[in-house]
Amino acid sequence: MTAILVVDDEPAVRGVIELLLGRVGLTVVNCADGKAALAVLPSRDFAAALIDLGLEQVRGHHVIDAIREARPALPIVIMSGALMRLDEDGSPGLPAQFEGLEWLPKPFKPQNLIGLVSEVTGKQQRRAESPAQVRAAAYF
Repeated sequence: MTAILVVDDEPAVRGVIELLLGRVGLTVVNCADGKAALAVLPSRDFAAALIDLGLEQVRGHHVIDAIREARPALPIVIMSGALMRLDEDGSPGLPAQFEGLEWLPKPFKPQNLIGLVSEVTGKQQRRAESPAQVRAAAYF
């Protein structure tokens, strides 16, 4: 099974992500803080990491920096309810320090989470999912 690292200090958010991604065949390794994420990172092979920027103690951007150093090819999705910046066309985006990363604005719709994780984990993962599973998960 494909494992996704989820780092968020809100238990409800971690639970919803685990439920939704589990329904499409993904395993979620939940971490409540950055310290736990850094401890588990060397022990597992993750397909992607979803990281909340608003973590206490070890901040989200420190976790991102550590992942980039240890596993430069690992896709990272930043989760945040804060507007990061506006692009030239007026659409929200990420600051330059997070160039090359994806952004999942909170609160998110189930289909946005599933679609983005499918996109960053690659075409192989999308072939493993049936369209019915993705549609069903979008309603929960």
